[in-house]
Amino acid sequence: MLTEWPDRARIDPEHIGAFGFSAGGFTVLAAIGGAPDFSKIRPHCEAHPDYFECTLNKRAAIAPPPAADASDANSFRDPRIKTAVIAAPALGYTFDREGLDPVTIPIQLWSAEFDHILPAPDYADSVRANLPRPPEFHLVAKADHFDFLAPCSAELAKIAPDICQSIAGFDREEFHQRFNAEVVRFFHETLQ
Repeated sequence: MLTEWPDRARIDPEHIGAFGFSAGGFTVLAAIGGAPDFSKIRPHCEAHPDYFECTLNKRAAIAPPPAADASDANSFRDPRIKTAVIAAPALGYTFDREGLDPVTIPIQLWSAEFDHILPAPDYADSVRANLPRPPEFHLVAKADHFDFLAPCSAELAKIAPDICQSIAGFDREEFHQRFNAEVVRFFHETLQ
């Protein structure tokens, strides 16, 4: 986007923020210097075989990757990223204190109270506990995992009900007004 996008002049390369949700949250953690320890996946899945990533790995017959060398975390780090917003990060438990030690930028971290895909305490809570600098943390009451996605159109709700249905009493549209405003506020404050 900084070199080939026709509107690249609109981006200030000194003020870059990153947003990641779920697998994107894992990606952002790696891009800001976090080093996951993939050796934690096997025991995690043995203890929680019905968790989302465990069922995916089992169906695809994928062996967990080898443990990453925490000293090599900078190989994925993008120093242009000055701040990050992370919602419901996948594989959060793979980032221990040592693996997150290089992460020193401001973080806004979001978690859904009733996340059935990435349930507490193994994902956002684990990241929160292991970051060297406390993040700005938001626990969204009555929310589920996919509530971090924008409200669905009627057409999308028909073809993808699993990502469109919220828990009774949760107003996704109202939440996104607050969520979007908080994300924008955080980026404005931390990218000055």
